Order: sequence, then structure tokens, then C-alpha cells
Amino acid sequence: MRRIARRLPDQGRSTTLGRVTGIGAPMRPLSLVLTLSCLLPASMAWAERIDLPTPVSRVVLYPQGASVSRSASFTAAPGQHQLVIPDMPPGTDPASLRIEAKGVTLGSVELQSSRALPDHAPDAPAITEAKTALRRAEDALRAFDRSQTALATRAEALRQRAQITRDLLQGDSRLPTGEIAGTVEQMGALIENLLTQADEQEYQIAMNEPDRPPLTEAIDRARAELDALREEGAGAEALVLTVQTASESQAEITITGFTDQAGWQPDYDLRLDRAADTLTMQRGVSVWQSSGQDWRDVTLTLSTARPQSQSAPTEVQPWMPRVGRPEEELARARGAQADMAMESAYAPAPVVEAMPVSAGEMSRLGVTVIYDYAAPVTIRDGADSLRLTLDEKPLTPEIFAEAAPRFDTSAFLMAETVNSTGEPILPGPVTLYADGALVGRSGIELVADGDKLRFGFGPIDGLRAEIRLPEETEGDSGIIRRSSTLTESATLIVENLTGEDWPLRVVDRVPVSRQEELQIDWSADPEPSETDPDGRRGVVYWENPITAGELREITLTTELSWPEGNDLLR
Repeated sequence: MRRIARRLPDQGRSTTLGRVTGIGAPMRPLSLVLTLSCLLPASMAWAERIDLPTPVSRVVLYPQGASVSRSASFTAAPGQHQLVIPDMPPGTDPASLRIEAKGVTLGSVELQSSRALPDHAPDAPAITEAKTALRRAEDALRAFDRSQTALATRAEALRQRAQITRDLLQGDSRLPTGEIAGTVEQMGALIENLLTQADEQEYQIAMNEPDRPPLTEAIDRARAELDALREEGAGAEALVLTVQTASESQAEITITGFTDQAGWQPDYDLRLDRAADTLTMQRGVSVWQSSGQDWRDVTLTLSTARPQSQSAPTEVQPWMPRVGRPEEELARARGAQADMAMESAYAPAPVVEAMPVSAGEMSRLGVTVIYDYAAPVTIRDGADSLRLTLDEKPLTPEIFAEAAPRFDTSAFLMAETVNSTGEPILPGPVTLYADGALVGRSGIELVADGDKLRFGFGPIDGLRAEIRLPEETEGDSGIIRRSSTLTESATLIVENLTGEDWPLRVVDRVPVSRQEELQIDWSADPEPSETDPDGRRGVVYWENPITAGELREITLTTELSWPEGNDLLR
């Protein structure tokens, strides 16, 4: 494995790991140089140049960035060879390249930039294929035009023969009187037959003419494809490798680099089927890249690793608290701020660098998850995100209706489940379907294996919710409460007009005190099924099925009291 660790200079120069002899190097006698060159074997005296296009073959895509591998095989004769790889993307960072050689010994490595490639360098396979496609399209058009021309020539020849026959008939006055009628009939039939054949040829030309525009369009598409590929490779750089082999062998070169102009993000479809009591998660990904080259038919691996993110914990600095008078500390802080403001008034304006924009944020996982995409993938440079389908995961849901009468006027269709996929569910957008109908878009955070999932699938219009506050008593009125007590009695109402029974959860809240002076008492009729679910203090649940046509009422009374002279802020 060879690692290039030096960045290229600009202005058409190249970076190499070879030794350079410049001005001031000791001169060796010419005779010694000639003697050494004569002693070298023929295979070592001259390095064979091998032009070796290496298209991208494998990509490991991260949430931000990608590891891009390209490889090629060749047959190497004994001796030293110079491999020219002309299709490296523009802006290649030599420090990020890793080169692996099999069957040969790798020597110096040089990346050429801002200079023309050798004239005899072969075209990249994609360009060769595009040229072949253009040639086929042009040949098809030429064959069509030749066929049409042949038909037109045939029609013209038939009409000329008919005209010659007519001229001969008009100019021949030596026919006996008794033969004129028969001759005219015979010649007329011949002329009619010739003109009929000419009409058929012209009719065939007219019938074939609609087939010509698709042929010209195919040429335009092939030419546009070739132009796009040439434009893509216009700024390409060349990698020049020196390799050595002792005997003829089959060799392989693999080059791996990294680009931060690529990424992927999960995308989910959640399909709830109430009749089957199932919840299906269809997983896909959106991928994108702007590396400077198209990736055609590559083997794609999706990784949750984040090579560019924080790789070590934050170093904890010492904490050295101090005590003092708050007034003195405040005055000292104001004086320091004034000094800094005066210094900044005379200092040059700082240059603020733009922060890179990420295609999508993903939470870091303790264990990297790898997805190998089954089929070859083509991802165009700079194109819109490409969505790929991964798989489906069945989940076992608990389906019910949930109403929050204090805030909503209807109940909502809900599904709760557990991540039983055997792997984390990564953050991403979610499209929600209920019984085959699209009901909305949402998002999902990182969900570990075995953790809970909860999704809402839209309102249930026939399941109405309402809150009534028939009584609220206090001392003085106003935004800031100045009385010592506050009592509120609320009635939560849910009415089922859907014509079917529903598992129902009614959700509300009661106040929670964080001060000893503030005393809170509350009561409910009926009693709630659960309080403080999942650690959410003050939240209460009532869970009971509601039948079709049923009207359910829940009374919730709260009383707050505090010492005189204090205010209630809420």
C-alpha cells in the first residue's frame, strides 16, 4: 500500500516522490554514464508507458463524504513500466489517495495537474462507448437516407422510362394502319405500369419519412452524451505510477480516495393496515454526490460511520470557582467588556469563513452499520438526490385513538410499537400511510434496537373532543394572580360518531409544584389509568375503549394555594 502525503503545487507543476537532481548536483563523467547504460538489461533501460483508464468501481458512502475506489488490470512484461491513469477527478487531494498494487512492485507516484494529458492517451471507457453510440446513430441515419434516395432514384427512373416510351410512340409513323390500335394499347399499358411503380416508390418514401426524426434525435442525444463526458473529463488530472516486475505477470492497481462532496440520508414509508393489524416500514435512502465525475454502475455500500465527525471525547478543562462580592465582580466584568469593545473598534474587521452545509444531519452510533446495495448504481455528478429502495421491515403495532381535548377538537389515529428490526433506525423523513391513503409527512429520530416508536396517522373526524370550564374561582382577576388560591374544574368530553368501537386514550395535564410554598391538590372522576407516563410529570392518561355513539365525560378538578403576598405566575 502506497500513501501519497504531499499536496500538489499549482501552475502546471507536479508532485512526485522521486529524487530530483537540480543545479549544483555533481556532474558524472560522460563515459561512466554511457558505461552504466550499456550494462543495463534492455528491459530495464527503457520504461514502457501503459495508459490505463480506471473508472470508479466501488463507493462506500457515508452520511457526509465517500470513499471512492477505482481499479484496473493489465499485463506487465519484465522490467520497469510507467502507468498513466488519465481520469482522476479535478481537485484530487494526493494526501487522501491510497494505492494498492498486486503483481508488481510500486515505485514513485506522481499526480499531474493543470497540464495536458499525453496525445496518445486512450479515451476513458465511457467516452469510447459514447463515441460508438454516436457512430451507430449516424450510421443508422445514413442507411435510412440511402434507402430513401434509392427509392427516389427508382421512381425517377421509372418516370423517365415512361416518358421515353411515350416519345417513341409519338414519333413512330411507320406503323401499318392495322397495327396502330394494338400498338397504342400495348404501349399505353406499359406506360401505365411504369408510372404506377413510380407512384408506389414515392408513396413508400412518404411512408418512411416519419421514421427520420427519431434517428436525428438519437444522434443529438448521443452527441450531447459525448459532449457531457468530454466536459466532465476536461479538468481531469493524471496519476503517473512507476512499477517494476521481474517476470511477465497479470497485475492489478487499486486507487482509493476520499471526497466530502457526497452523502446519504435514510427515507422511510410507514404503512399502517388496521384490518390486518400490521405496520410496515419501507426503508430507502437518498444519495447524492458532486465529486466532479459521474459514478457509473458502481458497487455501493452505505455506512453509518462519520469520518469527518468528532472521533474522541471532549477534553474536560479544570473548573476553578471563586467567591467575591457580586457588585465588584459585575463592575470588573463591565470594565473588561468596555476594554474589549475599545480594542475591537480599532481592530480590522475579522474575516468570517462560511461553514460547510451538510446534506443531512445524522446521529453518531456506537457501532457502525453497513448496508450493501444489491444492484449496481449510477449516481450522476451534481444531479438531484437519487432515491434507492433498501428493504421492508414488519413491526407489531398497538393501534388506538388518542384525544387531547384541552388542545384538539378531534382524536387522532395512533400506532405505538417497538423497534424489532435488530438494528438501529436512523434519523430521516417519514411518509405516513393509513389503510393505503397518504396522511402526512413526519420525521424520526435515532431509535435504538428495542426502543419504542410512536406515530400519528391523522385525525379521526368522527371522534370529537371538547373541554368545558364551567367554573374558575379566584380572588383578584388579572394575568398575574394575586389571590392565595385558584380552583379550576374542567370537563373533558369525547363523543364517538364513527359507527365503530375504538380503543381510546384521553390525555390531559395537572399542575406540578416545584416550590414548597405552592400547594397543589387535584382529583379526577373517573380516576386516570396512568400518571406521569414515561417520566412526563403532570401528564395523565385515561385508557378505555369507547363504543359507537358513546359520549364520555371526565371531570378534572385542580386547586392551587400559596402564601399571602406572593404571585402566581403561569
